[in-house]
Amino acid sequence: MRRAPTAFVMAAVLAGCGLQDPYPMPAEPPGDASFHSVAVGETVTEAVLFIEARTATQVEIVSAETIGTLEGARVELSASTLSEGDQGEVVVGDEHADLAGLRIHELADPRADPPANTVAIVAEITASEPGRYVLSGIRMTYRINGAPERHGDGIDVVVTVCADDPAPSECDDQPG
Repeated sequence: MRRAPTAFVMAAVLAGCGLQDPYPMPAEPPGDASFHSVAVGETVTEAVLFIEARTATQVEIVSAETIGTLEGARVELSASTLSEGDQGEVVVGDEHADLAGLRIHELADPRADPPANTVAIVAEITASEPGRYVLSGIRMTYRINGAPERHGDGIDVVVTVCADDPAPSECDDQPG
């Protein structure tokens, strides 16, 4: 009879392990994809990762790097706040902050309503030669509430840039 309560508790613990919140990284798979046809040297700017500021949770970004097929393109990452535009759409702010050392709760108010409580990680992708470039993830090192560093990979929006001179007529999810 002792085994039944122990088995139940173990099953509950194991089930809970699979339900852990991946915060601040998004759960897989990515929620969206964007495709851009551009001329070589033209910059594509896209919000690719969204981190909600939470009360009683302080996230500090230590570093971030890109994951994907990006050789031949320069990618710069920054952070910006989000707001609501005139038509009710979500708009990325004009001011951008460096990621290293950024504290999410200092950039976005955790008590605010969405989208004002969210920080966007913004990628600026500039192709220096013709090609197809795919930003498929962000590898981030971060701390939560001053704890030891953690590492995570993730992305909310996968970005594909097709660059040529002149710009190609289309860029879709079919490579080549």
